[in-house]
Amino acid sequence: MPELPPRYKSVEDCRNAIRQYIGQLETGTDDDDPDLRDQGSTRRYKQDLRWYDHWLDEIEVESPADVTPGQANATGQALAAKFNGTTDLYRWDRIHAFHDWLVRMDLSESNPFERWNNEKDEIFGFSKSSEQSSQLEEEETYALSQDEIRQMEENVGRNRIRDQLIIRLLWQTGMRRGEASDLLISDIDQETREITVREPVAKNDKKRVVAYQHSLDGLLTEWLEHGYRDEKAATTNHERLLVGEKGAPLSGDRINEIAIQAADKAGINRKIYADANAPTDDNGDKIPNRWLVTAHSIRHGFGTHMVNETDAGLWEVSKLMGHSSIKVTEETYVEDDPRAGLDHLHQYGPD
Repeated sequence: MPELPPRYKSVEDCRNAIRQYIGQLETGTDDDDPDLRDQGSTRRYKQDLRWYDHWLDEIEVESPADVTPGQANATGQALAAKFNGTTDLYRWDRIHAFHDWLVRMDLSESNPFERWNNEKDEIFGFSKSSEQSSQLEEEETYALSQDEIRQMEENVGRNRIRDQLIIRLLWQTGMRRGEASDLLISDIDQETREITVREPVAKNDKKRVVAYQHSLDGLLTEWLEHGYRDEKAATTNHERLLVGEKGAPLSGDRINEIAIQAADKAGINRKIYADANAPTDDNGDKIPNRWLVTAHSIRHGFGTHMVNETDAGLWEVSKLMGHSSIKVTEETYVEDDPRAGLDHLHQYGPD
């Protein structure tokens, strides 16, 4: 697959101080060391700092050390105007951390963002978009990575083949848990590695076709041809792909439980808040019952991967995910970028 054009300047073309800071971040990155930053976190820092370098061009500031509190205020206003959800808040925090580093390295006398930092939410309207979002920690995200998917697959319960199949199927196709629950064996074309999501199954009642990768072949073969499914479905008469412990079709709720439990056992899940149906303790306080990682987190990881790590267009991703409109895809997975498409225009624009 061809390398994607950068949304902003590459790290190598950014200002020297930004390059130095990113270099230090990279030396402190190790997915295998829990005390160090993981690659996903460092990748988000790099993306935010590339945006900041572009913003410094916009406000005609040559060196980050020359940024004034007034220009920091303008940065906050720009972030609030350009981005939705948690992007504006986290981008501010990472830029603030960069300026703290400049001070520690004696490259700047003070952090111009500090003056506004304690009141950033009130002044700029930064907020987290939902109760669930408000409980996310700094480096947490709804979207799962491929490494996290692999961890979940390694930590499924006793129905190993079925549960690994579920996690990888959701990851490779982006299907909703309810759509996966209603899949028939006949919906799957193993020769072309394509799955038809029928109209009655799709959330928006629109038929679509999704594809999966060859790495799913082995699990599908074991499940369908080596007796695992037939053993569970022996006392029932239905053609659903996924079967529960007693042979009945596997419900969407049970699929969600499988994802939650695998993530919990893998050490990447936690309960983050209590909803209206949460139980209470002896003092009458609600006990958190909503999990960070669910089956929807797998779908969200799929969408994030397709939009940000491949050259698929928004229209294609919107169709693959069964969104009601391309606007849903854009608002969920795309950060606003005034330079979007510029590299393609340079290369392919009409003469």
